[in-house]
Amino acid sequence: MKISSKTKYALLTVMDLAMYRNTGIIKVADIAKRQDIPQKFLEQILLLLKGAGIVTSKRGSKGGYALTRPASEITLASIVRLTEASLLVSNEPEGSESNCPFREVWDEIDAYIQHRLETVKIQNICELREETSWVPEYSI
Repeated sequence: MKISSKTKYALLTVMDLAMYRNTGIIKVADIAKRQDIPQKFLEQILLLLKGAGIVTSKRGSKGGYALTRPASEITLASIVRLTEASLLVSNEPEGSESNCPFREVWDEIDAYIQHRLETVKIQNICELREETSWVPEYSI
């Protein structure tokens, strides 16, 4: 599975909102600057996240965005599902699965990826970043 820019930016956006949660409503421009996300693209991502109930917004000069629930309740899977067509490694046409000599391996990899994305929370990523000043590098 290759992670798209949309997924990378959505994850960074939610992480940013979690890390700066104590500052209240967060402006789009602040997220864009801190996470190096083009502002127009970020606005689209925030609308997607809002539609999914992950963020809420406030209009006006003091407006911005905030998470609707704690980062400890938001899984990576919940974000990736919004932005990717599939969480699966293999996207073979239907009916070809039984002929694939690698089917069992792909199924195991898919199960691991799905399990991992379901168990890692945004809070885990925030804690890891705070502890190590870790900046993820993604293959886009």
